[in-house]
Amino acid sequence: MKRLHGERGEAFVETALVGLVVMSLALGLIQFGLWYHAQHVVLGAAQEGAHAAALDGATTSEGEVRATELTRAGLGSLSKDVMVSAIAADDIATVHVEAHMAPIVPFLPTITLEADGRAFKERFIPAGATP
Repeated sequence: MKRLHGERGEAFVETALVGLVVMSLALGLIQFGLWYHAQHVVLGAAQEGAHAAALDGATTSEGEVRATELTRAGLGSLSKDVMVSAIAADDIATVHVEAHMAPIVPFLPTITLEADGRAFKERFIPAGATP
């Protein structure tokens, strides 16, 4: 098959264009996987923090510390900053975790991860006492 004189380099251009699309898709999939993992780390940390704050005799600061520890351990160098707040009502302890993650693609904005965890507060009721 003879090529016309103006078709030189056509394969190179096609490869470059297809390569750009494939690379963009691969980076997008990797970024989605990192976000998915990080969101579940934040959710687990919020749930564990709420559980720690709901223990009998525990304070909200103990839940905040536990959630912060788990978020930093789970995200490692991915997280920029972690903010944790805890509120204890009469029967429920709530922990809110917010973290920011830097994207792997430079032109994307910072990714915000948020989760709330809630747990019923435990209380000790001696045997024979009415609740």
